[in-house]
Amino acid sequence: MLDAARLRNDSVPTFKQMFPPSSGSARRAIGIVPCALVYIETDSAGSPNCKNGDPFCYVDQAITLNRSLKAVGLPTLTIATNVRDEVAKYLDKVDARSRPHLVQLAQSTMSLPKNTGFYAAHFKLDMMEQLGAMLGEGEMLMVLDTDMLALRTMDDELLRRCASTGVGAFDISDQEFSAYGDARVTADLEAVAGTRLQNPRWFGGEVLLASAGFIDELVPYAHACFERYRQIAPELNHNGDEAFISAALNLLADHGHQIIDLGVHRAVGRHWSGNTHRDLRWFKGCSLLHLPGCKRLLERQARRRSFSAAHVWRHLVLMHELNRTVWPLRRWVRTQVRPRHRPRARHAAAKSATRVDVLVFDPDAGRLSLLVSRLTSRGMEVMSAVTTEEARCEARRLNPRVIVSSSPVGVADAGEFLGDVFGESGYSNRPVTIAFSTDDARLDWVQWDRWFPRSTDPAEVVDAVTEALRPG
Repeated sequence: MLDAARLRNDSVPTFKQMFPPSSGSARRAIGIVPCALVYIETDSAGSPNCKNGDPFCYVDQAITLNRSLKAVGLPTLTIATNVRDEVAKYLDKVDARSRPHLVQLAQSTMSLPKNTGFYAAHFKLDMMEQLGAMLGEGEMLMVLDTDMLALRTMDDELLRRCASTGVGAFDISDQEFSAYGDARVTADLEAVAGTRLQNPRWFGGEVLLASAGFIDELVPYAHACFERYRQIAPELNHNGDEAFISAALNLLADHGHQIIDLGVHRAVGRHWSGNTHRDLRWFKGCSLLHLPGCKRLLERQARRRSFSAAHVWRHLVLMHELNRTVWPLRRWVRTQVRPRHRPRARHAAAKSATRVDVLVFDPDAGRLSLLVSRLTSRGMEVMSAVTTEEARCEARRLNPRVIVSSSPVGVADAGEFLGDVFGESGYSNRPVTIAFSTDDARLDWVQWDRWFPRSTDPAEVVDAVTEALRPG
């Protein structure tokens, strides 16, 4: 159990900073406590967006974030970390004005495999719980990712609105649903939430404004969602804190809790260099920018003698103009281009080395989720796909030993299906094909190794997969 009093006594100077209204209004100021997690485990899975092998690169990002916060008049950043002494030693080389505050996290009660994607980010819940216990009256915790930049101060009226409801979050449902399919994202959210949601929304993890009272409400929901998340993490489209925190926020919203959307007020924007889904000028008007694709730029800024937001912005504009010409091509290559110019034997060997046990192809986005869970519980490596393009990409990359497909898939012939998925290059080892129909009347599935009608107990399909994976 967290000893809030002990932590509060250890860190009183950190949490007595107030952010007064820039307008000079006599109304009570809203206290902001900016914080970021730096959780270092050298043998865990890091962020796929981070190409720097040095785990302390997140400290460099935090230094730049802290400088930008102070440059616009916001309070000093607090770093919550599991290795306070190591981070403090690393910060010794930084001038005192640029150093964030440090807080040692208490031992976590959360556990999950270290090879889980975005492993460290899961412990944001610990940070929120522990720092939330130290908030004073009228203060709000502002949870930030380290790869962020402050461009301007926060709007006073928006802060008061967040304070009145207790929470402000970044709704990025439009981006997630369009990128991965609303049916799949919704299915993941409801699986983690453990119930059907009235209005499923996905919240970005780069910023959350929360009062102590709201954090007290959120934490029990988030822990319950985390336990469900932990059990099904391998079959989810996304790993990380966003999955179970979003599910918890949805549950609170369904119980009548209003959540202020920080994105529509331009308190924050998530910018990928080269992405043209939104005019770059829109981001310049944001208070905070999340720059997941520009981590190295932020890290280099930490080593400069002085900080200049204008200097960083010029680099962002240049990178954006260079990358926008190749962004559409890069996305097309990831989903469409078939592997070429690789010797066939070498290609087959590479596929064989990366084979997974089962690919579950389910255009209905969730009908076979129970099957996926049961296969995973038996220790099988399982990959899910919703669209034919996604199945094609994953099948070529991982060369599954068994494919379980739900109908309708456009083709009922297994040969045509495999040809569509693997393309002209074929496959190194023909997978066992199992059809699990969406009805009981469909009988025209040909060349499939096994076929099951809808009324079949999923346990029978699991047994068929298990049998197919047995050697010999």
